[in-house]
Amino acid sequence: MRIGWKLVLVGGLMIVLLVPLALLDGLVAERQQRGREVAMEIARASAGNQRVVGPLLVIEAERWRRGVRRRAPAAWDGGDGARAPDAAGTDAAAWHWDEGATELVVVAPERIDLDGQLRVERRGRSLFSVPLFHAALKMEAELVPALPRLPDLQLRPRRAWLVLGLGDNRGLRGQRLRLDGRELPPAAGTPLAWLPEGFQAEIDPARLEQPMRIAVEMDLVGTGTLEVLPSGGETTVALRGDWPHPGFAGQYLPLESALDGQGFRARWALSGLSSRVPSALAACAATRPDCEALQGGGIGLRLVEPVDRYLMTERAMKYALLFLALVFGAVFLVEALAARPVHAVQYGLTGLALAMFYLLLLSLSEHIGFGTAYAIAALACSGLLGYYLAAVLGGAGRGWGFGAGLAALYGLLYALLRSEDHALLVGSGLLFAALATVMALTRRVDWYRLGER
Repeated sequence: MRIGWKLVLVGGLMIVLLVPLALLDGLVAERQQRGREVAMEIARASAGNQRVVGPLLVIEAERWRRGVRRRAPAAWDGGDGARAPDAAGTDAAAWHWDEGATELVVVAPERIDLDGQLRVERRGRSLFSVPLFHAALKMEAELVPALPRLPDLQLRPRRAWLVLGLGDNRGLRGQRLRLDGRELPPAAGTPLAWLPEGFQAEIDPARLEQPMRIAVEMDLVGTGTLEVLPSGGETTVALRGDWPHPGFAGQYLPLESALDGQGFRARWALSGLSSRVPSALAACAATRPDCEALQGGGIGLRLVEPVDRYLMTERAMKYALLFLALVFGAVFLVEALAARPVHAVQYGLTGLALAMFYLLLLSLSEHIGFGTAYAIAALACSGLLGYYLAAVLGGAGRGWGFGAGLAALYGLLYALLRSEDHALLVGSGLLFAALATVMALTRRVDWYRLGER
């Protein structure tokens, strides 16, 4: 077969081999989806993402207005000690209650200090598992009760609660709430419609006349993310745990962080000028089901999986076409230079062996670690192709040389997968080296003469 037609045939085989690679890509996506479903099932059975809001003071207040009220002179003789009306029966300075008019006022603390210790365990079903955190949290807050006052409007407290919001109440394993050293009995839920999860404790409205010192201790369980909303004028958060791969999310990165093989430590400190949360709390309507101003304004900590086997397999498959091109090109080069014809079926079997690598990698990584699975799959495919090409190319040296070269390529691919920041640099260097090798080996080849064979 002339060299031109052989090139067309090899290119057609590469296109055909994209079909099993596409099927493998669909299988990876299916397994990823199943993993997400299992994570959601575990979250439903235990607890989902957790978000700590507060502690906050919520006051139910009556609305009193100053205004002119007119009464019939005969109906009011001034005998109750109040200032007598004028001749027209008008009291120009009276405060009167807007009957039925009450509102909920949210008061944020002046200062919040939170200290947390996280312990992480894995919960799983079948081949899939997710990290579950146990957070022991201690909070201290200082709060000065204050109701807004306007010249012609006065809010008078009727009831008051201390409130702490959460992301998922099912993860609450224990809690203690103290006000000025006295423990308060908590109840589930909050009076705020946009904060349905959490707990509350009702306090005497007379207690609103002096500053408050609030202490909270709780054990919280969750999956995915632990978020703390910086609700105070001054907020400090210190978290530590035994998970060595944390991801810091939210709008604020930690001021200090330390990572090692045993765990992490992180500390945040926010002032009232750097956080918009206290002002957003005051602006949120208590009866609305959501508070858009608070979305995405917290301090977040995610439990990152260090090696996601499906994501790594998906990234490895992005290089499948490159591997096919390099291996087919090398086989074609040997065929052309050594005058050793290679049949289309032999090209096809070589391509299927390369595709089998990804199936082995996916199936093995679900039972053993990704690194071990990658090594086994790479050695198996390299050995198989080395053994097969030794007969196809007419020499053990050629065949096992191909096997060793393919093993080296798999090693470079693993380095690319593990070092995402340098993937472009390593990949471009590899392509340049391959092109330079081909050009060096074929610089004296007479392609016109080869094409006449």
